[in-house]
Amino acid sequence: MPTAVIALKLTDAVPQIEGDYIGVDKGTVALLAHGIKAKLAIGDFDSVDEREMQQIRENIPEVISLNPIKDDTDSEAAFNEAVRRGYDRIIFLGALGGRADHTLINLRLAYQHPGLVTLIDEQNTAEAFIPGTYEIKKEDHAYISFFTEDDAEISLEGFKYPLSHCHLTEKDLFTVSNELNQAVGHFTIHHGTVLMIQSKDKEQ
Repeated sequence: MPTAVIALKLTDAVPQIEGDYIGVDKGTVALLAHGIKAKLAIGDFDSVDEREMQQIRENIPEVISLNPIKDDTDSEAAFNEAVRRGYDRIIFLGALGGRADHTLINLRLAYQHPGLVTLIDEQNTAEAFIPGTYEIKKEDHAYISFFTEDDAEISLEGFKYPLSHCHLTEKDLFTVSNELNQAVGHFTIHHGTVLMIQSKDKEQ
């Protein structure tokens, strides 16, 4: 299956990602403004006006309207719909920042689904990893942080602050804002699940 690119909220730029775009609520309108017609629009659409809703109905082949009184967020509903349709990679655009409660839910979605969910915004990329050794390249994200929600063990090579078989718990915060000190680094998850967040400072 191709990648599902779920647009929650967008500002100036839309990353060019190969896949099927799914607009969530106001994110659908932002996609249309950038010339991208989503394959699906989903949400309770409480943040769009009547003109925008008409624009969505006229341009998007499938629209799923949700009851605003529900137990999950629009991003969760979009994720569940993408999983139901068989996508094996799901990228969220605009899933970080904004409302803190929604950001936390999106980060937990990524943590609970390593290898499936990636979160991207203008400054950050977040995804989770299970045991294995992974390569990371020095690109435009200057800072790299690692977190776990339970117990994990991690090693870092090629980093400014290397680690060897370091035990992490949900209480540990010292693995924030690390950096690569060479072009390519490696990190190994010996056990547990680890959330990696790559960040950069906001451009002035």
